[in-house]
Amino acid sequence: MPRYYFDTSDNENFVFDDVGVEIASFEDVKREASRAMADFAKDVLPGSEVRNLAIEVRDDAGPVLRVGLRFEIEHAAVR
Repeated sequence: MPRYYFDTSDNENFVFDDVGVEIASFEDVKREASRAMADFAKDVLPGSEVRNLAIEVRDDAGPVLRVGLRFEIEHAAVR
């Protein structure tokens, strides 16, 4: 079974996944990347006003997909 690595970035911070996980199909890789992004956002977004999150998924041959999320709170004009 192929091994996939989920590297994360949050604004300027980058975390390199040197362990990875074995995943059977590319469809499962996409599902896992979506789940990982939801968990990542849940952990880092509270208290934030602007965040750019990304998960770059790679296998032993190189990058296979990227999941990105931009979060921004915009304040309404004062009435």
